[in-house]
Amino acid sequence: MDMAEQFNKQQLLLSKSIADSIKTYLYFIKQNVLHLSNMLSKQHIDNKKELHWLTDTSFRKKGIIETSLGIIDNKGSILFFDGDINILRPVIGDISKKAKNLGPNSTTIIETYYTVYIISSVYNMNTVRGIVFLSIKIDDLARNFVSDIKSGTRGYAWIIDKDGTLLYHPTQPGMVGGNIYRAGPDCFKCHVNFDLEKKILEGKAENFGRYIAPSGEDKVIAFSAVSIDNLSWIIAVSAPYSEVTSVTRHSMKLYSYLIISIFITTSIISTLLIVFNKKRIKAEEVAKRKEELEKYAVELENRVNERTAELISEKEKLNTIVSTIGGGIVLLDNRGKIKWSNKKIVEMVGHEIVGMSCEDLCSDCSILFDTKSKDINTAIMSNLFGQKGKYFQVTNAPIKGINNEVHGYIRFIQDVTEIKKMEEQIIHSEKLASIGRLAAGIAHEIGNPLTSIFSFVQILREMEDDEFKKESLETIYFHINRISEILKQLSGFSKMPVGEPKECQINEIIEASTNLIQYDKKAKNINIVKELSPSLPLITIDGNQLSQVFVNLTLNAIDAMPDGGTLTIKSMMRKDNIVIQFKDTGTGIAQEELPKIFDPFYTTKEKGTGLGLAVSYNIIKKMNGTLTVESELGKGTTFIITIPISAPSTERTTRT
Repeated sequence: MDMAEQFNKQQLLLSKSIADSIKTYLYFIKQNVLHLSNMLSKQHIDNKKELHWLTDTSFRKKGIIETSLGIIDNKGSILFFDGDINILRPVIGDISKKAKNLGPNSTTIIETYYTVYIISSVYNMNTVRGIVFLSIKIDDLARNFVSDIKSGTRGYAWIIDKDGTLLYHPTQPGMVGGNIYRAGPDCFKCHVNFDLEKKILEGKAENFGRYIAPSGEDKVIAFSAVSIDNLSWIIAVSAPYSEVTSVTRHSMKLYSYLIISIFITTSIISTLLIVFNKKRIKAEEVAKRKEELEKYAVELENRVNERTAELISEKEKLNTIVSTIGGGIVLLDNRGKIKWSNKKIVEMVGHEIVGMSCEDLCSDCSILFDTKSKDINTAIMSNLFGQKGKYFQVTNAPIKGINNEVHGYIRFIQDVTEIKKMEEQIIHSEKLASIGRLAAGIAHEIGNPLTSIFSFVQILREMEDDEFKKESLETIYFHINRISEILKQLSGFSKMPVGEPKECQINEIIEASTNLIQYDKKAKNINIVKELSPSLPLITIDGNQLSQVFVNLTLNAIDAMPDGGTLTIKSMMRKDNIVIQFKDTGTGIAQEELPKIFDPFYTTKEKGTGLGLAVSYNIIKKMNGTLTVESELGKGTTFIITIPISAPSTERTTRT
């Protein structure tokens, strides 16, 4: 126990050393960021040449750990960033908000699950001109200061933040991001409980102590805090208690064996030194070899058990991943024989399929997929496994070896029946809209002259006394009334159906709408980029009608890019409105045509009806929103949808 306590104090010194090193490094980075902000305050922050000169010559990629330097202006636009911009975008809002509260010559720290940002505002004449920051991955920070730390032979160091979230663990990387206050079953493989860690975070524990693992083996632990600005981490160093006391136990066993050996040896030598000398030597050699073999056997068995446990764990992870995939997976050899399948495909087929031939399940697969091809290919098939009326997306991917030789195939089968049905509904809705508009036009054109005829027939009927003529006018009057009723029915057919508003998430409607388009052959060479704001609120609207608008705009963009291109879909908040943009890199629209594109029956396509944009415009208008367009020939087109957060009520929609 005394040895363990002394060892624990050494661990405490080690954890304090790590904490001080991290704190010193972060202070150094803060000074660098502050120095750069002071330099930028004297430069033109919008001048990209000066900006790149400063970053390339002074700060970029310097230091013991790889960092990413970024500069944004006072409006939140990125002027420079040498890291992964997709990781940066979600935190730009927090960076801008924190920076606005900073005064001159000051810095602060923002922490996410995986990254630390050190930020400073660039001031000029007491005005914030921009924000400069350095980002450091927590994993890189831990690998530099913590990963090489060893406490004995099996001890190690790990990091947890003030909220109980594990930031780094060298032996359990899969647990990183987990929280001890929301621990799941997997977290208790190496802990009976987290009482000691909770006391550490709550400030109720000393700087060192011990806890019991599920195996029954105690562990000694020491910790130190890293507190700087908003960042607060706990650096913990732990080691098995048995390792600390193993030296003492080993010495006690050695002394016991030594005393017994001396006693036995002395007895034998004193009584049978000459007679049994050779036998004694031989027996000692056999015992030594046996002991070595037993020791080796135990060590080998322990290693086998460890490797078996690791394989079982990896197998469980793989089975969990495969089971959660929403489609069937089949592993085939080069002859098309099924070697393995997941549970989902068994549920689709209705029976076990391992050992069967692929042609037994899908006779058309050999036609659709060329087994000699070394590329991934996809096809849409119907009526598989005897399920009539259902559609399946089948993806065939070759399994390649070291020499790029194909050893087998993996086929992923996904039920896309609902998506196909939604496509058919959209096509049907477009047809109905076209017919409705045509009917409304016919009713309008016929209605005006019919009114004049009806008036004159009524006057002639009142003035005529001749029975034959009067009877003829009555017949004409009757049929005109009949035509009028038919025209009223045609007019009613063209009216838009009343929507059913409910709470919707705009980003989910965008995702669902673009998923409908991805199987269209025209979208094969189109790259769809989605920049969706995660902070959009729920809005009460008719999601089906809004999805129809998104599909119309996406299809129009695809038609405008026959040779391929990029469609960028953005969602964002502007004051009390949600704004959605559809920006393509297509042929564009002439300026003289822009005022007409929302008119019914106006189209620039050879086979277009001219109703898609007109219907979309009316749908957005009924939501109290706006649909506008910006375009230039040869440079693409941008459609902008603006919808207020306070959506129109059901009653108002009905009146419209």
